Amino acid sequence: MKIIAILVVFVCCILMFVVKRECKVAILVLGTVIFPLVSVPFLPLQNANFVLPLSFLLSEINNMSRLIQSTKRNILWKLTGLALLIDLITIITSPHLHQFNDIRTFIQSDLFFRYFALLYAFWAFSSESSIKPVLRFTFWGMIVLTIFGIVNYITKSADFVSAMLSGNDNITVLGGFSGDEAGHVFAERDRFRVQAMFLNPFDYGYICILMLLLHLYGFMNKYERKVEFLTVAMCAIFGIVFCGCRTNIFCCLIGISVFFLFAFKLKKSLRLFFVLVAIAGLCYFYVPIIQEIIDNMMTMFDKNSDVTGSSMELRNLQYVAVLYHVQDNPLFGCGYNYFNIDMGWGQGKEYLLDQRLAGLEGVVMKYILERGFVGLFLYFSFYITIFVYFAKNKNFAPKAVAFGISILCVYLTFANMTGELLSVYPTLLLLGYVFKVIDSNRLKSTLTRG
Repeated sequence: MKIIAILVVFVCCILMFVVKRECKVAILVLGTVIFPLVSVPFLPLQNANFVLPLSFLLSEINNMSRLIQSTKRNILWKLTGLALLIDLITIITSPHLHQFNDIRTFIQSDLFFRYFALLYAFWAFSSESSIKPVLRFTFWGMIVLTIFGIVNYITKSADFVSAMLSGNDNITVLGGFSGDEAGHVFAERDRFRVQAMFLNPFDYGYICILMLLLHLYGFMNKYERKVEFLTVAMCAIFGIVFCGCRTNIFCCLIGISVFFLFAFKLKKSLRLFFVLVAIAGLCYFYVPIIQEIIDNMMTMFDKNSDVTGSSMELRNLQYVAVLYHVQDNPLFGCGYNYFNIDMGWGQGKEYLLDQRLAGLEGVVMKYILERGFVGLFLYFSFYITIFVYFAKNKNFAPKAVAFGISILCVYLTFANMTGELLSVYPTLLLLGYVFKVIDSNRLKSTLTRG
């Protein structure tokens, strides 16, 4: 299984130098769906979602000057500058980023394989309809992902996860399990979670939400057929429900609600909203499994619940602990990787020095702890700028903007309820498409008026 996965990733890297740009970005998005744990040992950087963007950049090296010029007329140029400023301040103020190798690794992971995803997508997409290859690739990707998810659900073992991490004893983020044990983390737990092809079930549920919204957008724009959309929808709903994470169900509801709110005029949006509420109400009272799912989701707000996981009371305690640690430097925090290294979380939760921090579930508390209130301000400035830009340009691409705002809201909700995990890179890839659609349609509008 591991050899086959490595060969598939290697072939995808080769295809970057052969296929059209629309297919290149489709491969990048596909990588976030089924390749998060695949590493290619004989290639630099190894992890598939590092190697694939690197292959994309190398394949476009001769066109790089022109691509950069195309970015300068867009707000993406300012967002890229803001991302550079965020990382520069983090490097200057973080004790664990004073060595060259540490700085290089940080820049690679935070810029080239996170923030720059906006640029990759903007460069690769050409128009609104250029999303079609992404829909086609991810359709098959979701089928593969769900097959592994169903097998995981039946056997209570994520064999793909174990196979990919076999021999890697550095993975200790899930209850102390490492290497080939990582696929058996939830087998004996009261609260079973499906991992499918992801180490963390939260990431599995999150990517399913993104794919559901992506294919909903594609179906509404008539870029894919009804049967394809329904297939992806069923696969996504399976992942969102059986990953066992209440946060993902809540985020999914947020995403769909926001999409319909912005995709249609207010009257139609309200009608759809009330219809969905009515259907949800009927399902709650007459479909036992729906009632169980909703009741389970609502326990996150109940401090007296017997369901394990995060609660509002725990989060309040975490914020108190975070503010205690940054009291000497609230502006810039304790520095990047303080939680993993200084607090001991990187060695396993049993080594955490301040148990009040728990898993530090939430991007806000993590930014305050490691980058201070200045870092938190810059972080929100980045995403608020995107939101404002989308809202101002809604008339140029109503459905694309609705799609962009919905996944932006899903990301911000997810990141603040459970932490970023692997959510940033796929989110920014899809947001880059929305930027391209707005830019392309604005240019057409200008030429038409001229």
